[in-house]
Amino acid sequence: MFKYLSHNFKFLFLILFFSQILFPQQLIDGIAAVVGEEIILYSDVQQLALEISRQEQIDLRHNQAAFMQLQQKALRELINSKVLILQAEIDSVEVRDRDIEQALNEQIKQYLSYFNGSEKELEAAMGLPMRVIKEKLYERIKAMLIQQQIQSEKFLKLKITRPEVIAFYNEKKDSIPPLPEKVDISHILLLPKPSDAKSDSVKNFLKNLKENIVSGKIDFADAARQFSQDPGSASAGGDLGFVSKGTFVREYEQQAFHLNPGEISEPIQTQFGLHLIQLLEIRGESIHTRHILIPVEADENDEKVLVHKLSTLAKSIKTKDEFDSLAYLYSEDPEAKNNRGNLGEFALETLQIPEFQQVIKQLNPGEISKPFRSDFGFHIIRLNKRISSDIISLDNSYALLET
Repeated sequence: MFKYLSHNFKFLFLILFFSQILFPQQLIDGIAAVVGEEIILYSDVQQLALEISRQEQIDLRHNQAAFMQLQQKALRELINSKVLILQAEIDSVEVRDRDIEQALNEQIKQYLSYFNGSEKELEAAMGLPMRVIKEKLYERIKAMLIQQQIQSEKFLKLKITRPEVIAFYNEKKDSIPPLPEKVDISHILLLPKPSDAKSDSVKNFLKNLKENIVSGKIDFADAARQFSQDPGSASAGGDLGFVSKGTFVREYEQQAFHLNPGEISEPIQTQFGLHLIQLLEIRGESIHTRHILIPVEADENDEKVLVHKLSTLAKSIKTKDEFDSLAYLYSEDPEAKNNRGNLGEFALETLQIPEFQQVIKQLNPGEISKPFRSDFGFHIIRLNKRISSDIISLDNSYALLET
C-alpha cells in the first residue's frame, strides 16, 4: 500500500503484482490498483503487457521472468495514465474527441496488422471483445494526447537564455556524467526465405486444393478447417468477417478486391505465407473473405545460402562507398534505399539489439563483421568509426545542455 500526494489530491495505490503468468483464457479479473476513485483491473494490466510483449517481440510462453517485468511496467504506465488524466482535470487540459478517435483507429489498425486483419484473432489474443479493447485503449490514448499537449505547452512557454545555460553548467559540471562512447555503423540485412522448390511445392498443393473445392470434392470451409494454419480463422472455416479497406496486408487486399463474389484466387504470397482467398461479399469499401493459409518458412539449408551470400558480399567490399552501394542494392532494411545502410551514431549501451552490441565490440573502425543473426534477420555490420567518451563542456555540448 502506497500513498501519492499531488496538488492536494491523495491517491491510494493498492499494488497487487501477479505471481504467475496468466493468459487471457485463464484470467480471473480483479483490482490491480486504485487511483483516486478510478480502478485498474488485472485484465487492463494483462492487455497492455501483451501489447508491449508484441512490440518488443518477447515470447511470453518461454520467458516468464521477462513477462513478469512487463506486467509491472504495464501497471506503472496505467497508473501514470490515471494520474495524468486526474491532473489534467485540475489544470483544465482538454483534448478533442475526434483526435482521440483518430489515434484510436490508427492503433486498432496497427494491432489488426499483427493478425492478418482478423478481429477474431485479435479478440482471442487479448481475451476481450473488440468493443472492450477499444474502450480500454481510449483512455490510454487520451492520456497520451494529454501528455503531449502538456509537454507542448510547457515547451512553448519555456525560454532558456545563454546566461542560464552557462550558470547551470557552472553549477552542475562536477556532477554531469561524461558523454558515452559512440559508434557509427552501417549494415546490410537479408531476410530468410524458403527455397523456390519449397514455395512451388506449397503453391502446387494449394492449386490442387482449389481444383477440388471448385469441383465440389470438398467445401472451402472444410478445407480451411483441415489445412489452414491460420490459428485465428481455421476453426471458423477460414472466415475473416467484414473488414474495411486498408485493414489487410496489401497483397491480400489487392487480390481480394479484384475477385467476384464466390470466386477463389490463385495462391497469393504475403508475408504470412501462401493463401487461397475466397470473396464472399463486398459492400462499398468493405469486404467479407475467407482464406486458407499455409506458411512457407525457411529452413536451415535456406539460412546457409543466405549466410554464404552475405559472406561473399563482405569479402568483396573494400571501401565504405562499396558497402553503401551494396546496401542500396541488396539490403532488405526498408530504409536502405534512403540511408544506404547507415544506421547513424549510437551510444553502444543504448543499442536495442543485443547481437549488435556483441558484434560491434569485436570490430575496429573500417572492419566488416561476419554474418550473424538477430530477430530481424541476418546481417553484416561495418563499423564506420568510434567516437570516444568525452567530458561535457559548453564548447562541445551546448545544444545538449540547453535541452
